[in-house]
Amino acid sequence: MSSSDSYLSWLESAQTKHPNYASQLNQLGEYYKQKLWHQLTVLIEELLPQQEFQSLLISFYDNFITAFAHRINLLKLAQIAEVTAKQYKQPEQAIQFLQGAIKQITESGQRHTEQPMLFLRMHIAEYKLQMGATDECKTLIEEGKETLDTMENVDPAVSAVVHYVRSLYYKYKKSFADFYKSSLLYLAFISSEKLPQEQKLALAVDISLAALLGENIYNFGELLLHPIIEVLDTSKDYRWLKEMLECFHAGDLHKYDELCSKHKSVLNNQPALTENVHQLRQKITILCLMELIFSLPAQERTISLGTIGQRTKLEVDGVEFLLMKTLSLHLIEGIVDQVDGNVKVSWVQPRVLTNPQISALKDRLDGWIGKVTSASLALEEGSLDVMVA
Repeated sequence: MSSSDSYLSWLESAQTKHPNYASQLNQLGEYYKQKLWHQLTVLIEELLPQQEFQSLLISFYDNFITAFAHRINLLKLAQIAEVTAKQYKQPEQAIQFLQGAIKQITESGQRHTEQPMLFLRMHIAEYKLQMGATDECKTLIEEGKETLDTMENVDPAVSAVVHYVRSLYYKYKKSFADFYKSSLLYLAFISSEKLPQEQKLALAVDISLAALLGENIYNFGELLLHPIIEVLDTSKDYRWLKEMLECFHAGDLHKYDELCSKHKSVLNNQPALTENVHQLRQKITILCLMELIFSLPAQERTISLGTIGQRTKLEVDGVEFLLMKTLSLHLIEGIVDQVDGNVKVSWVQPRVLTNPQISALKDRLDGWIGKVTSASLALEEGSLDVMVA
């Protein structure tokens, strides 16, 4: 029996064992005989998400896909291999399988193998992390990021997996800021609407907590505007987290104290938050100062230390420390005048604005336009009086 006959023979046997997929398996055989590789790939992609079909994926890959692996789009092959690897019970087995798929790609004779190979290496890094081989995982994700940065016309699926596995590593290491940045980059290359609801909620919770806890993260607008955060609104268990994000974004220290009191029992069940109470207080206080500055017109940003103290609930010494901290983080620029007891702010870090803030900014611009119009009319009237005189 020829190798071609053996592949078709396996398909016929599979049709008997899996009658629910008999017609699809038969169609795959027809596409194979006619060498319709694109149609063959499309049908396989339609079958991959189906749980019952996944139960035969390992045998399907070994006994059928290997027959034409070198003929189809290599990134599609890598994606099929990635789903197949998930069917192995042990991560070591999955890694061995993916390494075999990389070898198939290398020996395919096709050009442009870099992206599918990077795609599979990142999933190997993911399994390494599951095994606790964090050093090996770190090496793979660092090499992967360097490779990605040198590529052009990268498929979104490849970019997404690089940032996704990096986020998993940073989550394991509790590196909140790095996890936050990697997760946002991951979300930039996928449609969060296509994520399973459970996965979407878990990611929304993780990225929200990382935003609150991440060092040097003082801009929440981009996250609040992302569709994935909407899942928190429909969750009874995590609606408080959306409220907390909005509170930090608004720099509302008084609201923060209210939320901490209102959701005390829930917050106490979040170890990451309870372990970083001081850092959270410092962040919301800095954001409170930034919001105060941002709310003032650029020409009116000389603020008394007393005004800042009232807004931030701090004594004068605390206000001075707050200003030094905010200046050192380059969140604002300005001069503190301890003699006159004020600070003159010349710059505040730009932020991504939410819709209500954009509306408020529009009102301010309308007011400024009104003043300019009034001044222009006054000048015209004055010039007419001069001409008449």
